Amino acid sequence: MIGSVFVPLVVAGIIFYSVIVEPQWIQLSRYDIAIPNLPKSFEGFSILHLSDFHGRVGAFSYLQRNKISADVIVITGDLFSWITLPRKRMAWALDTLQAPNGVFYVSGNHDYHHGKLNIEPWDVDGRLLDNRAISVNRAGDAIWFAGIPDLVKGKPSLASVANQIPDGAIAILLSHRPDAVLLPQSSRFNLILSGHTHGGQVTFGGRWAPVRHTRVGRKYVAGKWMGPGNTILVTSRGLGESELPIRFGSRPEVVQIFLYRA
Repeated sequence: MIGSVFVPLVVAGIIFYSVIVEPQWIQLSRYDIAIPNLPKSFEGFSILHLSDFHGRVGAFSYLQRNKISADVIVITGDLFSWITLPRKRMAWALDTLQAPNGVFYVSGNHDYHHGKLNIEPWDVDGRLLDNRAISVNRAGDAIWFAGIPDLVKGKPSLASVANQIPDGAIAILLSHRPDAVLLPQSSRFNLILSGHTHGGQVTFGGRWAPVRHTRVGRKYVAGKWMGPGNTILVTSRGLGESELPIRFGSRPEVVQIFLYRA
């Protein structure tokens, strides 16, 4: 009798937690990244990394409530969800993001419709870094932010992006998928910021994920990873969900990056 009641209660509790609790339980993660030859004026430079909103506008309330800011804000794709209603609410929230040195965005697979980038009604304006690089300047020094569109749905050209960056300059790449670190030109970049995996979205003990959505490393689904040529990869678990509106053992995440001289 007790067992027949206990099991359904446990199942109901797991469903409640994975649908209601964990998807709203945002974690703030910090990574201190040491970069050789980082210009002295960029010591302590901060980057706020947001990814995979999938229409989760509540994430913006979290940022405001905790007064989270940075020198640069980067968004690595997947803004909307098919259930995002209305999309203009998400677009308005995206426009509230401000940083002294800019807000940059690269496209994710869910940002495409019939083979074309469709993030309307958000006017991305100069924030789009798909196949583009831009310098951020401070006290006469510069570091570069570059981006590529989604590796599958977009038309990425990492070689052409790398050619836009001066030799020897510190460069940070934005890519929706962490698999960009496996491309031959990835070693040109000191740091790669990505999303897409949702940290597995469902894991067991926060370690083993049945679905990884990446070919990077053994059991890698999120976090810091050292790639070829000492390129550092940081993959965010993202803020929303796709396919199934659940999270278990993979809390949504806001990532703060701080750059330091090695």
